[in-house]
Formats: sequence, structure tokens, C-alpha cells
Amino acid sequence: MILVAIDTSTRYAAIGVMNDTGDRACRRWRSNQNHSRELMPAIAECFTELELESNQTTHVAVAIGPGGFSSVRVGISTALGLITPRKLPVAGIPTHDIEVMPLLSEIKSDTPVYSLIPAGRNQISWTRHSRDAAVETGIADPKELADMVETNALLCGEACEIMKGIVNESQLKTTNLPTRDPNSLIDIAQRLFEAGKATPYEQLRPIYARPPSISQPKRAK
Repeated sequence: MILVAIDTSTRYAAIGVMNDTGDRACRRWRSNQNHSRELMPAIAECFTELELESNQTTHVAVAIGPGGFSSVRVGISTALGLITPRKLPVAGIPTHDIEVMPLLSEIKSDTPVYSLIPAGRNQISWTRHSRDAAVETGIADPKELADMVETNALLCGEACEIMKGIVNESQLKTTNLPTRDPNSLIDIAQRLFEAGKATPYEQLRPIYARPPSISQPKRAK
């Protein structure tokens, strides 16, 4: 398996490539609204590091959000460009799953973990992960979120920086940016592909924290 993993969910982008012996090359960076310009050169660097060519790709994984309206779409469009010509298998991975991946071992029946992603307008997209309850998700401002989470809950993800000074510091598990590791995306995708699971092309759609705003056309005077 030669896997390309792409994450452009937010202002922080990540790319990872894994070769068929398990060696990996990864990049993470803060994008200044230039995901479309920066992504392909980063992918090319990873292929060069592993002495591979892009046409050797066999599988692709991509973060599907929630995240920025334009940034999420860049990652999915790039993934489609890689998979469509040769009909390669693809895994669309929710960004909250990538954020919580390093803390999965800490999720106990009595310790929920909330993954947090910036949703714009000083709001946060959250997902509650727990071993004994169904996954819950929503959007809230920082004060609403602080009032909602349990006192023993752990918080992870990019939007933890917004929660500093609002919740107990001991609850914040990821405070250094960027928070998402492309290795987490590779690990999730590798397990899915090895289990024979892939995302149908028609279901490879972005998840938005909030519906994109569409202005009404102005009437001609």
C-alpha cells in the first residue's frame, strides 16, 4: 500500500505519505489561505523523501471536516484528482476523528473526551467521544461549551487555544499548534483499508461546522 493522506481542514494543513514497507514522510504547516498553492508541493516533497513517484499511489485518505469552507474543499478536490484517473480507493475521515486519535486510550467509561475545531465567529465545533454513549456533536461559543462539558472531561483539538482561561487548564490535552498529526490520519486510513473499507466517491463530501452562507441575488433596479 502506498498511501497519501491529506488534511486541509483548517488554517493548519498536513500531508503524509506511507510506502509499502511502512516508512512515512509527513509535513505540517500553517497556511495563510494558500492551501491550493501549498498542498501539491508538500505532497511532492514527501514522495521525493521516500524515493517514490506520485503515479505509484495506491490509496488516498482525506480529512472531510468540519473546518473552513474553502480549506476542506481544497483537500477533497486534491484527493479526487489523485483517485479518479485510476479509480483508487479513498477514505474520507472526519476531522474530529483525527483530533481525538492520540487520546483514544484515555477514553474511559467515566472520562469523556471532547474534540474541538474552530468554526468561525468565535464558535467551536465539538464532538463528545465516550465509551459508553453515542457520539454527540454540535457547535457552541466558548462559554456555552464550558458550561456544558463535565468537570472530569478532557478537551483536545485545535480550538483548545480558544478555551484557555475558560476551563481548567488540566482539562486541555492539546495546546500546542498544530494539533493534528498526519500520522493519525494515516493510522485511521490504514486500518480501514486493511479491513476492506473505503468511501464511495459520491459520498466524499465536506462536513461543514455551519451551513455555507449564500447571499440572495440583488434585484435589478
